[in-house]
Amino acid sequence: EAMQAYLEPLVAARRKNPGEDLISDLVQAQVAGAQLSDEEIYGFLRLLLPAGSESTFRTLANALYSTLTMPGLLDRVLADRALVPLIVEETIRWDVANSMVSRIATCDTELAGCAIPAGSALLVMTSSANRDSAHFYQPDRFDPDRPSLRHLGFGAGPHQCLGLHLARIEIRIGLEAMLERLPGLRLDPAAPVPNFSHLSFRGPDALHVLIL
Repeated sequence: EAMQAYLEPLVAARRKNPGEDLISDLVQAQVAGAQLSDEEIYGFLRLLLPAGSESTFRTLANALYSTLTMPGLLDRVLADRALVPLIVEETIRWDVANSMVSRIATCDTELAGCAIPAGSALLVMTSSANRDSAHFYQPDRFDPDRPSLRHLGFGAGPHQCLGLHLARIEIRIGLEAMLERLPGLRLDPAAPVPNFSHLSFRGPDALHVLIL
């Protein structure tokens, strides 16, 4: 409700004076000759707003945690920044923030011997698929040197994340900036172990660090 209250004056302003922005495109868009309803517009924006912020910064935190905890990785990346994109991609496979999506089966199908009737509501655990031992060697191990393999961190097909390229850039730049500006960065050994208990928008509640 608070998010929609924030968005309503923006939508009203774009209806009155459209510009060259996404909200203007939405209020003017037509599907089969009909304009989008308010619920369709606000539903899209309520999804887009957190998707472009929370999932990205939480995945960045996961990337930093992995960099600081995998033996020898921090020293390697400090010596060779070319490792940063590999760390980002492995983080998206290993523990992406958006770990599940909801879908509706459009036809009768079967997955690993399990029948899925058409119309079934599915909660698809992309994080589980990204640790499929039939597809990835030692899938629970964080390995930025892993051979390039397709993962489902950003989904696939017509529902693939629209912001996947932007997210990769933001996480890479954020990680590079922290490594550059925070010399001697280390996890604080006296702090509690970070909590990764969330099912969706996964990420540590906090990363307590030392700058030596």
